[in-house]
Amino acid sequence: MIDQRREEALSPQTEERANPWKPGARMGIIGGQGEMGSLFAGFFRRLGYRVEIADRLTEKSNEEVARDADIVLFSVPLHRTVEIVRSLLPCIRPHQLLMDLTSLKGPPVREMLESPAAVLGLHPMFGGRISTFEGQTLVACPVRIPSPAWAEWKALFTGQGLRVKESTPEAHDRMMSIIQVLFHMTTMLAGRILRDLEVDIGETLEYTSPVYRLEMSLLGRIFAQDPALYSAITQMNPHTGDLIEMLSRGLEQYRKWYEEADLKAFVEDFERSAGHLNSFTDWAYEESSAMLEFAARWRKARHRTEASIPPGEAPPTPPSRSENKD
Repeated sequence: MIDQRREEALSPQTEERANPWKPGARMGIIGGQGEMGSLFAGFFRRLGYRVEIADRLTEKSNEEVARDADIVLFSVPLHRTVEIVRSLLPCIRPHQLLMDLTSLKGPPVREMLESPAAVLGLHPMFGGRISTFEGQTLVACPVRIPSPAWAEWKALFTGQGLRVKESTPEAHDRMMSIIQVLFHMTTMLAGRILRDLEVDIGETLEYTSPVYRLEMSLLGRIFAQDPALYSAITQMNPHTGDLIEMLSRGLEQYRKWYEEADLKAFVEDFERSAGHLNSFTDWAYEESSAMLEFAARWRKARHRTEASIPPGEAPPTPPSRSENKD
């Protein structure tokens, strides 16, 4: 288990300087040309940090940028984060601060704690193409950082409109197994079944209700994104095995009730789950209804836009696909 060791292993020099990582400090972003790295490079530059980037096409190497920086921010693919952090440990000094932006916190944080530096794990719960930070959630794991310095970092983030959720790495990864793994895995399984059945998606949309269309849009949204990211999110979480086991047991129970035509058991099971969700069901029904109304207005406006394009002209190019934190 990773303890919340905010003060442990920090050098006397770091303790004497209340916060050597304020705006104006040098920040090196490893992987800074990716979508999330670019987003946070702009974020920190606007706050006054002197940001330098290391990536595959940059002049300076990871090692050079890491040595020169007061703060080292890792914005690299999840499945390579531990490897890249480990490769830079010989460059890291006690007065530095290490941060990462990955979707799991346990393995990256453990590797960063092998250094003599301060450590702050971060997980932005949004993708790299957001138009504003206002109202977005940032999960933070301040595992080894002086309390006054962490208070200033938190104030810096909230001052830009971010909602900061403080967590331990263990609690974060367990929650991500629900928020990400469970829902991504069941959605990907639905996509696999549609593939196996050779379903014509366009034809299904001709039959659809607005709710079904929304569900299909969420499914399509997953498959429009980076498979390596979703593979890492679902396969590297330490709780994935338990979830797969629970899904298997649940499907076996559904099979049994189906074979026995036991509608009563289905109803009772449904009611128990609804009871667990309690008042959230009313809130969710209201919010999803508002989303459906918005989607209907958006489709209508899009149809009008497309109808106004002269014959022979191409419609506007949609935004490129990107990694996301959904």
